[in-house]
Amino acid sequence: CGAVSGPLSSSTSPTPSQQRALARQGSIAMASLLAARTLPRRAVPLAAAWRMPPAAPAAAHTAGAAVSFSSWQRTPRQRWKSSASSDILTSFELSPVHTEFPRALARSAHIDKKAVETAAAALVKTVLEGNTYQFEALSVVLRSMMPPDSGANRVRGPPPEATLERSSLVWSEQDYMSGPQENLRLLQSYEAEFALRVAAAPDGFRDPKVLEGALDLAVAYLKNYAVDKADRLYAATEPYCMERGLPWDVKWLQDCATLRCKQARQPEAAVLLEEVAKRTPPHPATLNNLGTVYNMMRQHEKAQEYFEAAMEIAGHDRMEKEDMWNFGIAKKHLGEYEEALPLLVQALEEWKRDAAWDDVTIAKLHDSVGSCYDLMGRPEEAVHEFTQARLLYGRSIGAESPLYGSACEGLTKALIHAGRYEEAFDRLEETFLNNAEKDAIHPTPLFELLGLALEELVYPGRLDAEVLGRLEGPIEIAVKNMIHRSLDQDGNAGVVFERMAQAMLRCGLAQGDERQQAAAARRRRLARYLLERAQPLVEATTKSGEADLTHISTLIAMERNVLDSQDAIYMRALDSPVSGALPF
Repeated sequence: CGAVSGPLSSSTSPTPSQQRALARQGSIAMASLLAARTLPRRAVPLAAAWRMPPAAPAAAHTAGAAVSFSSWQRTPRQRWKSSASSDILTSFELSPVHTEFPRALARSAHIDKKAVETAAAALVKTVLEGNTYQFEALSVVLRSMMPPDSGANRVRGPPPEATLERSSLVWSEQDYMSGPQENLRLLQSYEAEFALRVAAAPDGFRDPKVLEGALDLAVAYLKNYAVDKADRLYAATEPYCMERGLPWDVKWLQDCATLRCKQARQPEAAVLLEEVAKRTPPHPATLNNLGTVYNMMRQHEKAQEYFEAAMEIAGHDRMEKEDMWNFGIAKKHLGEYEEALPLLVQALEEWKRDAAWDDVTIAKLHDSVGSCYDLMGRPEEAVHEFTQARLLYGRSIGAESPLYGSACEGLTKALIHAGRYEEAFDRLEETFLNNAEKDAIHPTPLFELLGLALEELVYPGRLDAEVLGRLEGPIEIAVKNMIHRSLDQDGNAGVVFERMAQAMLRCGLAQGDERQQAAAARRRRLARYLLERAQPLVEATTKSGEADLTHISTLIAMERNVLDSQDAIYMRALDSPVSGALPF
């Protein structure tokens, strides 16, 4: 589950075989918005083909490096001075034209030190308490209290030249397979170490050790699926990595591409990897990563071309276990199951033999094999493989990891196909909560999971509708998470909100004893809230011509009528009004 790392410096001209492989690295057209919405979330396990090649020695500014302005001074920021100085970029003497009226030469003279210290102390408290709202406000206030400065003073010369040594990237080299609590302890210790490093560096991200630490910590975040934290670091460090050129820019591009894949933003990942291909000679890791992204984008034949090119560049006469995994996944998605299964099974066996300690990679391979079995109509064998994957993920990275959720989702489908419906709903409940809580939440998997619950389990009469009540809490978590991330404002949200409401309505009929009636009324309130949110989104999507969701609008109208009738029954029974909408 680590991030990628390709060649860190340019070398000699490509050989003829490398040139042929390079020719395959053509432009990748961005998928349309509609296509992007239907991309498979996890068509292949990301790290299956997303691996780190050996790091080449980093040359200090080769082709593509930042331009050096030798006359610029790499000193801490200085304010304009009125006295003469030989450094014309940091000081000058004002001519009489500028002295007619007073100028604020001591710009920090009137800053209230006590107020700054009080606000800074409060900022510390917000970090320890996790109060993001006050943290955001205090950060803005403290930044605004800094002495005013002109844009001219902020212009800096190029940073000191520095190489990026792989041996220094220790935080990202951890395997993070000691269980969720120990993984969190490790991660927080690295955050503390990085904070102290930043505190001792006046130049911030311009300091190479700080920038190196940021890239190192970002990959550690990726391995732990803390994608929000990783996203913030990559946004902050992009200009500094691009300014330095090779190898910093390539490292940033590759690792940010990994982040985009974990965020289900594969077309953006493809663009980043295209840029890596432009800046570096052909390398197996770059080609394999492009193949992985194409697999995720359902361009499986093109993915195979990249995997073939990677083998050629690597000089593999026969498939190694990584190649078997890559080709097995591509062939599985092409429906070539009889060819795919032996490759995946052999890759799994070789990984168990060579790296029996690597729970996460072995779990991913069990997941791949299980998926192939299920697609071949062999659900019991699929159940065995997904069960193994779930157990390995659970003990090494915990139930909050999206990888654990992926194994539970595969196991849910296999159990349904095997006719083991009660077990299937248990795993579905786990999968839904996993998706509801994660940083990279997306409406599509939520919609699909609700479809399994309704259409495969409840509507055919395989399970009583009351079981859907177990999804009430996870649904509320998912809705709040979507609102927090502004994913509640388009037709996708409207469609998934309607399906959530449908599930709550099915388990919210006004029947049973007093306790059951109260629970049903609560679920109907949630359903009504969701339908009220869904209706304008669905209607706007239909009106814009983006998609025809008229059938969803019809369902919403019918479901609101059912809610009205069920609420009326409940009010007659209790002789009391129904509470209003939920305060989200």
